[in-house]
Amino acid sequence: MKRKTITIREDQDEWIEEQHLNLSSFVRDKLDELIEERS
Repeated sequence: MKRKTITIREDQDEWIEEQHLNLSSFVRDKLDELIEERS
C-alpha cells in the first residue's frame, strides 16, 4: 500500500470524527467506484 497525504477543511474533519468514518477506507472505495465507471 502507498501512503498519500490529503488536506481537508476543519469542518470536514469534525464531520468525519462525528461519523466515525475511516477516511482511508472511504477514499479507497470511492476511487474504486470511479475506476470502475471509467473502465
